[in-house]
Amino acid sequence: MILHIATASLTHASPLLSAAISAGFRESGVQSLKNLSDPNALPMVAVRSAGLAFESIIGVVVDEVPNPSDASMEDRETDRVGRKEVVKALVDERYLEMLVGIANERFAANTERIKRFEETLFGGKSIKEHDWEDKKARQERKRKEGLRRREELKVERNGRDNSVEGIHGEKDIIIGDLEGNT
Repeated sequence: MILHIATASLTHASPLLSAAISAGFRESGVQSLKNLSDPNALPMVAVRSAGLAFESIIGVVVDEVPNPSDASMEDRETDRVGRKEVVKALVDERYLEMLVGIANERFAANTERIKRFEETLFGGKSIKEHDWEDKKARQERKRKEGLRRREELKVERNGRDNSVEGIHGEKDIIIGDLEGNT
């Protein structure tokens, strides 16, 4: 398993790394494309584990060549004798069942690690129990916040003169708000 998480700072990266290592992801670490002493660096926490990886050769793909005497004269002359790829098993059914059992045990162990990581990271709550907002809900919330902020600025402007100091210290005259009111 490999999971990369971009963080705002080393302070934010530290608890993620701690949770990953304590959950059993021993090969985890922090990396960055920038110098970590740079305040604008965005450290990346790499949560990884290869300890429960599993692989085994159970078969091979071979070219099966039919009896050349069954092919037409044209096929024999051009070496198009009807070759096709065939999978040949190297293990019997019983051995394959044993491998599936081992793979399922490793999946269960990895699932348990992920669960421990999630519990450590989210304080015992499942990630599904957190109140995440989807894209549309976030857009709506941000729109409402913007409208509320615009109204606050409008009320604030009504209590003083109709000028606002610009970025470079000059005065900008406010003619009206975004709705066209003066």
